[in-house]
Amino acid sequence: MVGPCNICAVACVLIVCNAPVRGQEPVQLRVDFAQPDGTWNMPALALGQGGLQSDAMLEPHVKEVRQLRPRTIRLFLSEYYRIYPDHDTYDWTRLDRELRAVRAAGARPTLALAMKPPVLYPHVDHFLVHPTNYDEWARLCEALARHCREAGFEVAAWEVCNEPDIGETGGTPHFFRTTDDYNRFYTHTVAGLLRGDPDAQVGGPAVASADSMLVEGLIEHCATQQVPLHFLSWHLYSDSPAAHAANVAKQRARLARFPQLSGVRLFVSEWNMDLMRPNLAPGFQPCFVLDTMRRFAEAGLEMAAYYHIRDCFVDPADFDWMSPGGCRFMAHWWNTMPQYSALFDHHGRVRPAWYAFRMLGQLDGPRYHVEGERDHLRAIAGDGNGYKHLIIWRFEGDGPDEVEVRLDLAGVLGRSGRVVQLDASAPVNNLRVLHFGSAEDLNRVTVKLEPWGIRWIELE
Repeated sequence: MVGPCNICAVACVLIVCNAPVRGQEPVQLRVDFAQPDGTWNMPALALGQGGLQSDAMLEPHVKEVRQLRPRTIRLFLSEYYRIYPDHDTYDWTRLDRELRAVRAAGARPTLALAMKPPVLYPHVDHFLVHPTNYDEWARLCEALARHCREAGFEVAAWEVCNEPDIGETGGTPHFFRTTDDYNRFYTHTVAGLLRGDPDAQVGGPAVASADSMLVEGLIEHCATQQVPLHFLSWHLYSDSPAAHAANVAKQRARLARFPQLSGVRLFVSEWNMDLMRPNLAPGFQPCFVLDTMRRFAEAGLEMAAYYHIRDCFVDPADFDWMSPGGCRFMAHWWNTMPQYSALFDHHGRVRPAWYAFRMLGQLDGPRYHVEGERDHLRAIAGDGNGYKHLIIWRFEGDGPDEVEVRLDLAGVLGRSGRVVQLDASAPVNNLRVLHFGSAEDLNRVTVKLEPWGIRWIELE
């Protein structure tokens, strides 16, 4: 990202419109900042970084990522880190560099175990999922967890595999065709991790589809065989915030069949818009981030890792643990295909979605009820660093050219504030101050939102 704008930690309001607002009457939004209504948990504000290279991926952007205040950053622990070059031999050099960058960004790492050391997997085939020696594999997992604990990396979660329901097309080397195979692999893996760190949080199956057979298979296995399961994880790439939130209820219902799993947390360990048919309207993605994160918070989701932080070119030599076809797919996808999902592009330039997360990262105190939302016009109000925040967004691409919003901000007498536009189409200076004055002045301002429009009101 190039020179992200430092956003003054001032009271802010975000308003989102997800569908056409019909009629000529302005939308009236009222917030009483003297009446807290709980707290926002966005949900644990997690980010993810793809398994793309052994070179430093996060290090160039540590300061910019820190501004988002992520609590966790998920990484693929892929084979290019070469942590197990030979029997009973460990090399943490490359992995430690990335984990230090995560900690420097103010986050705790979540590690998705996606490695296949050649000494335990002498043949390259994503359908070969079991190591040649499970005792040695468990010792590797034990050593890994112990090393991370002793090094002070404070791993937040250990995820067993990544997209094991689709294998190499998910960028990782395991493709499980039966639940029994995955459950066996999971059991040995978490046993080793917990020997290395008895406080480790373990889970999975990190599937590409929330309805994969591996989900219910793992739930039943852990419930009936007393195998530890601290969190259940899955992925979704969809333009529909409602679809993302619906999976939370679906997985909670599956877990509810087993009361002994009542403490299992839910983790969407990869999420973003549709990658195959992306909506290319400049304002869509930041608006989508706001709407989806609010729905996740309302659904009580504990963790959601936006995928991902930055695009990287891949070196096919790093992927000798994939088949020639899998390696070719990775190189074409990341080096040739247009990319839209990351907060930073291949050249380190910031995308507008970064600013949406920057706004959400401000909300670290009480939340406030917003009255007057209509159709797809929505808002979030909260505290952060002693300031009041209101964010307004309009989640629709058609409908009126502009929707008028009038503000009624109570409980902020004597404060000053500003209305800021997130202009996703601007090549630079994506944040633009539209109005500045007292809170009373802002109550006389008409805020006009274009399709996919976002406004941020902050009150000092």
